Amino acid sequence: AKNWQARILSVSGNRLVLDQTIFAPEAGGQSCDLGAIRLMDTDETASVTYVGETNGILEHTADSLSPGFVPGAEVLLSLDWARRFDHMQNHLAEHILSGILYSRFHIENKGFHLGATLSTLDADTPDLSPEQLSQLEDQANQVIYQALPVEIRILEKKEDANAFPLRKPLKVEEDISVVTIPGVDCVACCCPHPATTAEVGLVKILRAEHYKGMTRVTFVAGARALSDYQAKHQIVSQLNRQFSADEATLLDKIRIQTEKAEKTKQSLYAMKEVFSKDQALRLLNKQREAALANGRQMPVTGHFPELSLDDLKRIAKYALKETDQPVILSTDQSFAVFLTHSGKSSLRCGQLVREFAVGFGGKGGGSDTQAQALFREPSLRDNFIDILLAQLKALA
Repeated sequence: AKNWQARILSVSGNRLVLDQTIFAPEAGGQSCDLGAIRLMDTDETASVTYVGETNGILEHTADSLSPGFVPGAEVLLSLDWARRFDHMQNHLAEHILSGILYSRFHIENKGFHLGATLSTLDADTPDLSPEQLSQLEDQANQVIYQALPVEIRILEKKEDANAFPLRKPLKVEEDISVVTIPGVDCVACCCPHPATTAEVGLVKILRAEHYKGMTRVTFVAGARALSDYQAKHQIVSQLNRQFSADEATLLDKIRIQTEKAEKTKQSLYAMKEVFSKDQALRLLNKQREAALANGRQMPVTGHFPELSLDDLKRIAKYALKETDQPVILSTDQSFAVFLTHSGKSSLRCGQLVREFAVGFGGKGGGSDTQAQALFREPSLRDNFIDILLAQLKALA
């Protein structure tokens, strides 16, 4: 039933206890039903935000309750049916998958979680091979296609329930709901279920990963599986257009483009190495000229507006092969400065960044022989470079 009449037994804050309900509580890895409760005489409505069970009593938590929600009031319960049916589809999919794992692969399910978009079960095995996962998925969908009945029996005693081929040991002693899919699964479960396996529609295993010595299987079923397929089909269609391909040729064309991109990357790396060596040589020649003109040792300096910080580091690496003097390079990318030396200078790079960059609107850090600093604007960067040059002059 999607709607049902009931009577309020008690009210505590925003929590209601009713004489009967169609709302399933949170239980067994599955979140509760949601919906609305409406007063029959005034049409005032409260949204149900949570349903839980404590000591056998179901409490319905509402977002807020008007003064008319008092004990004895008659109410109409309305389920969020789309949510309920989604839960039933994915919950029964778990029954089917777990039943197949148990009966055909001799693997137990040690945990189940029905999330808002994905569901998981924890198979008690450290590994499920791709072949096993494929067989599990195929067999689960065959069960769905057969439209097998979902049989529910309410049994008073544990002894009566134990007469069934239960997949899991019982946790309760009485009023036991046993759910059976003939030839597939038999387990005690109090959650709502569809009438037949056909209502699951489809189950799709998305991935399997190691989890606490087990294998966590993530899956979607029903409308979720359709949405998953639609989203991925749209992605594949976009890739087909991008690579002028179809489903039969897409992977080959992506592979070809990936190989071309890798070759281009290798060529670019080689070109950057040549460029870096050339720029390092140019800066070293400029440094030697400045040292002769000033009559003292000078740092290697250079500004490269378009280069990245990694590019600066590459140039500095080659410069340090030819000089023991500090290297100070800058760029307009993030208004960055990179400073380094071979270890034969007394300049403490990281300390200077902490004192004169971080303290004046920049950020960065490093060691005694290498550091970097980033600034919000070029004037701050340029001031920091002036400070570095002044420090070096004082050390000379």
